[in-house]
Amino acid sequence: MTLTTYARRLLRWEADVPLMDDQRTALIAAARDAFQPLGPVEASFDEQGDSLTLRLRHARFPALVQRRMALWLCAQTLIETASIALAQAGTMLIGSELPSDADWSACVQPLREISDWWNEVSPIPGPQARRHRTQLQTIVKRRQYNTLGGYVSRELRVAPEPGLACYAFVPLVIEAIWSQHADLSLHALCAGLNLDEMTRRPREALLAWLNVLPSTLRRSPSAATAAPIDRVIAGIQADCSLPYSQQNLSRSLGLTPAYFCRLFLEKTGQHFSTFLTRTRMEKAQSLLSDGREHSLAEVSLACGYPNKSYFCQVFKKYTGLTPGEYEQRSK
Repeated sequence: MTLTTYARRLLRWEADVPLMDDQRTALIAAARDAFQPLGPVEASFDEQGDSLTLRLRHARFPALVQRRMALWLCAQTLIETASIALAQAGTMLIGSELPSDADWSACVQPLREISDWWNEVSPIPGPQARRHRTQLQTIVKRRQYNTLGGYVSRELRVAPEPGLACYAFVPLVIEAIWSQHADLSLHALCAGLNLDEMTRRPREALLAWLNVLPSTLRRSPSAATAAPIDRVIAGIQADCSLPYSQQNLSRSLGLTPAYFCRLFLEKTGQHFSTFLTRTRMEKAQSLLSDGREHSLAEVSLACGYPNKSYFCQVFKKYTGLTPGEYEQRSK
């Protein structure tokens, strides 16, 4: 059976820190799973092994607005999987659509970070989207979940193009929920969202989803205090040599990995892996420039890297220099 291709699109996921071989293998598998609802994906890493290029064939959803919303959901799925399951932060970049028969080399336009891309292509313009986001966040914060559908329904009645606006409300609602319920995964939130039905009757499918969301939200605890994250930050800053991991820390705090990840990002403005790497690299720079003799193994272990080779990879990516070069320049 010949697969219909509506368009092609180039995507890229760039790791904040160097990846290990097993992480690369897992990330390729995660990318294929994440974008499977849209169509087949070819995945390959660059020579350094830290940038994953994805060549996506849009084989579902004939309308551009449908593909864009579905792409936002799929990209968020990959971000969530990478940050939680793989404990890796990264940047998701989105390219423009190419005609179905176009060659990949025709993609010369720069790729945009997912938030910038969605702000540009969303059917609801920026100022209106910000107003809706604020209103939706207030509804969720007050736990008035049953009014979500009513609010969206009223706004659709006055929207210039209500059919298109339906596709913009899906990300708006999800982001509003995450601001108060960071523990909820994208999979849990989208359990009642029928993408195929949205292609036929977008308003009805959207409101049906909003009608089942309250039961999911009521099972979720209220927004947690940031106090546990403060303790994690203090612990890392006091001794970054320990083998910290999102899985172990979230378990020790009684939080799900998804909840821990989003709470940490909300508190610090950084993903956990990014914060941990920055703290360790600052420690390494301090040791290499303190004027005392330290072996590479000593510095590596003091910064939480038992593997000297991997420590050197991370250090060079972070500073642009090898540890030896940095030490020489600091003298």
